[in-house]
Amino acid sequence: MTQAGSDEVDDGREVRGSVEIKDRAMSRTAIAAASKDPRVTRTTGGLSRLTGRELPRADVTLGEDTIAVNLYIGVTWPSQITEVTESVHATVEAALATMTGLHVHRVNVLVSDTTLDTGPSPTSNTEASQPISPRPPTAGPAAMPLALLFGFALLGVAFVAGREFLIAHGNLGGSPWIADAVSWISRLHWQSWMIAAATGAAVVGLFVVFIGVKPRTRTHSGLGESASTVWATPTDIARLCSAAAQSTRGVVDAHTVVTRKKIEVRVERDAAYDADRIDVGVREALAPVLSVAAGERRLTVKQSVAAPTRVS
Repeated sequence: MTQAGSDEVDDGREVRGSVEIKDRAMSRTAIAAASKDPRVTRTTGGLSRLTGRELPRADVTLGEDTIAVNLYIGVTWPSQITEVTESVHATVEAALATMTGLHVHRVNVLVSDTTLDTGPSPTSNTEASQPISPRPPTAGPAAMPLALLFGFALLGVAFVAGREFLIAHGNLGGSPWIADAVSWISRLHWQSWMIAAATGAAVVGLFVVFIGVKPRTRTHSGLGESASTVWATPTDIARLCSAAAQSTRGVVDAHTVVTRKKIEVRVERDAAYDADRIDVGVREALAPVLSVAAGERRLTVKQSVAAPTRVS
């Protein structure tokens, strides 16, 4: 919004110039006015900024002498939404009218989120309380296949024991398997193959113990702060990085590899662009993604010149 022209002041001097108010300034004024209400929640920074779900958020439309605002807010629960929206509507309208001197044509207040307001506990020490980090998503236990196999083996033992019971009481005919097996084992003498069998049994036993105590592999990375509640796979992070890198001017294509220790972005650049300029541009484009998704990984940017396109 710009106001230009010349005015006469009381001492006879003529003052020329212009006054320009950016949309961003009016947007921030609307957000600050809405945030004065304690029932309006704030969701800023981190993943919210990356996904465009930052609240409160204001979209300002300027006419010649009027202003229209779409204001998106979050409200604590329980709250009466009509009371909150009416209060926010009046506060924002007054703040914009006071700041700009223009007619506020419309203020649309849209409730986009609700948050449970637990309130401070009377017996809790809020200063000493610390956030509890949630448990990250992990892969299934490595011992799960063996556990299933062991479970089926126990079912087999139960079946054999039941069969032996019925045979011993004369309810079922046939040869007893357990008695025959014990008799066969009792007739065995030392054989050279028993050394290999004992060694194999020891190896299998150690392997089973190892996979039983081995920690499960983490499959996701937390986004945002240490007490993150939003998780993404390395593939998701790689796609975000590739999309951000491809938005850089001069980058033809981008491919990202994400490991536990690093994020490697491989870009193909146009031969007409300088490599240092591309490196700086890619790192700036990746900054919002890395601020919430990098964790302890280090960033590496590798470049190659894209092959010229042949026109037949």
